[in-house]
Amino acid sequence: MFGNKENMAEVAPVSSMIGADMRITGTVISDGPVVCAGQIEGTIECDSLHILPGGTLNGDINAKSVTVDGVMVGTIKAETVQLAKHADFNGELCCDGIAIDEGAKIEASFSKGQVKNG
Repeated sequence: MFGNKENMAEVAPVSSMIGADMRITGTVISDGPVVCAGQIEGTIECDSLHILPGGTLNGDINAKSVTVDGVMVGTIKAETVQLAKHADFNGELCCDGIAIDEGAKIEASFSKGQVKNG
């Protein structure tokens, strides 16, 4: 019963949430997905990151996938990046794939190359 892994259902990873009322200064590290509705000043390393409208990040991101739908100033290193319609991005992008939605505001330098994450 307790040690039988064959009967255990696989559980999808739960996102870590940085709420709209939170402000983090420093380094955030997560093995799973992170959703940011608040403010981060510093570096974030995670599997995937979604910056929601109203969320801000001033610093660096190192992740497999990143979706920016808020404000981001800094450097993104990821396999895939989506700049959604509410994105306001200013900085550097180093990624293998990028999608830019209509309405996104971008001032950036781009490079494509081998990105090693997580």
